Amino acid sequence: MIKKINQVKSYLKTLTNNQQVIEDLDYFTFLATLIPVPGYQQAAQIVNKLAANHNLNLLITELRDSIYQSNTRISTIQNDLEKIQLMAATVSAVSALDEKINLIIEQAHQELPSEFIVETENWSTQTIIDQIINANFTSVSANDNSHNRLQNVQINSQRTHLRATNQSSNFLQGTHFKGSTGAVGMNGITQQGNIQVTGNSVGFGEGGTLIFDHPNNVNGKCPVCGYVIVADRLELQRSSHIQCPQCKNTFIISLN
Repeated sequence: MIKKINQVKSYLKTLTNNQQVIEDLDYFTFLATLIPVPGYQQAAQIVNKLAANHNLNLLITELRDSIYQSNTRISTIQNDLEKIQLMAATVSAVSALDEKINLIIEQAHQELPSEFIVETENWSTQTIIDQIINANFTSVSANDNSHNRLQNVQINSQRTHLRATNQSSNFLQGTHFKGSTGAVGMNGITQQGNIQVTGNSVGFGEGGTLIFDHPNNVNGKCPVCGYVIVADRLELQRSSHIQCPQCKNTFIISLN
């Protein structure tokens, strides 16, 4: 959640020219975390679009004022995460605020895109886990040493475009693509180049490749019990320690 909050807030800064959103990024980031779509880009885009709707903006402004009035401590908090968590706790504790949130979410459902697009670039990583994506067209793109990881994701689209260029990849674990003419499942597959999934068919475009292994996997023996530990290099880069699944000892990570 911390990562998504930071991503939404950073993306909103570059996305909007709405002064109201700019002046209270924490509040609009909070709203974006409630939008029922995977991926921070889509959530931020929908919130920005809702704020531009004059009639809905009145409700959004009323909700914001009510939240701050219900808990005056919110406006004094400097830490983004703490502030957003306190907003959520305040809304949960006041039924009138919760009702206003539900009205906004109902409107958000009407704005859900017919296109779902994930774009990851410049040495970045995005992870989508346990989600259902409903859109006419879906695009998952990685560029410039970047990576997308889709785990237990169901994509309901007539057409899905997978693209990974310049030392990038899309890793698909337990991911299913469903269209009107059939379905395709991909499990433990790394995709590179350009590939299009339509119904039960997979079309290979320029550089299109499916690798039935994870090229970012690294392994090493546990120094205590000798068990061979296999892990994702990208995941290891976010931590300084690893635990052996067999003997449960924890060790400092050293990546070469």
